[in-house]
Amino acid sequence: MRRAVLFATGALLALVIAGPAHATTDPLALCHKTIVQQLLKYEKTYLKMHVKCIDNENKGTIPGPCPDATAAAKISLANSKVRAKIAQKCTLAQITTLGFRSDCAYESATVGREGQCAALPVTSADEFAECLKCWKGAEAGELIALLYASHALEVCGGSLDESSPLCSDLDCTTPLPEQHDLGDTGENDCQRKISKAGVLYALKRQKTIEKCLLAGGNKASCLADPVVQLKLGKAETQKQTVIKNKCGNRAPSPTTSFCCQCGTGNQCMLIADRATCAATSGCDVQEGKSCDGGTLKCTPGPHTVTWWGNCPESDTCPGPALATLDDLIACVDSSADAITDELLGLQFPTSYPVPTDGPDMTPTPTPTSTP
Repeated sequence: MRRAVLFATGALLALVIAGPAHATTDPLALCHKTIVQQLLKYEKTYLKMHVKCIDNENKGTIPGPCPDATAAAKISLANSKVRAKIAQKCTLAQITTLGFRSDCAYESATVGREGQCAALPVTSADEFAECLKCWKGAEAGELIALLYASHALEVCGGSLDESSPLCSDLDCTTPLPEQHDLGDTGENDCQRKISKAGVLYALKRQKTIEKCLLAGGNKASCLADPVVQLKLGKAETQKQTVIKNKCGNRAPSPTTSFCCQCGTGNQCMLIADRATCAATSGCDVQEGKSCDGGTLKCTPGPHTVTWWGNCPESDTCPGPALATLDDLIACVDSSADAITDELLGLQFPTSYPVPTDGPDMTPTPTPTSTP
């Protein structure tokens, strides 16, 4: 009797162990899981390196532009590892069976970074990995440019429309926020938390929905799943809390004040732009302050953060007007959701469809430099 119980127990244990093992070793499922997990690793590295670089550039510890050589090297290393891993676990036949395109034209793009991605060949698993990483990087660049409004042109290579050589296009970018380093200031502390919270929210949203989709769900069932909703709600609450704790009552504004402090004390000069101030002997730019025209002393300026005046990710331009910190948070929400939806649609072509060309369908041309 004891031997029979032990045999039954052993058989049950073998089934418990064998069940998950069989599921994870299915070649097609393993291929898809590898694609999703490796692309997320690449995206994490891309975002992390850009965030770290711009934060240091703002504080003046590196000269920029970003990504610098250190950041670019780490992104390149991640790129090589991810490509090799996908090529190791997937065949082109498996990739086709999973519903992926036989080319890289995921949007009808002909110029800029998206045009470069769309033109890539897909004749092997290795090329397929390069294709999806190209689109992944372009969308990640768009997210960084949106979150770091004061460095948007730098992140996207001098242009924010379809001609951008580095990013997917932002839809509505007029008026363009001032492009400048924020310094080691309270405004920069706020900006750092906006970017950190926005990136973390986007990654958590992707990972949560990806897990559901890999388990066999689709767009409708996953977004309606109570567990998914709970996790997304927690991610949203965390994002709001982080931004509000550091930004206080700062309001988003495309233009922010500065004081051109010259000489000793708070003496200042009434100078129109930061570049002229920085080039004036004996003068330094003081962010978040203004020069009082009567006393010619630097005084505290409006409590703002350099950001978009209208949400740049929108179906119609101009996007929703942004006047308060809550408006800014709502814009981060909708923008991160739109960008992650495009990435999910890229990785789950049959179970997570997105509209053709997504929200980047009719972008508004924007200036290539600050007026």
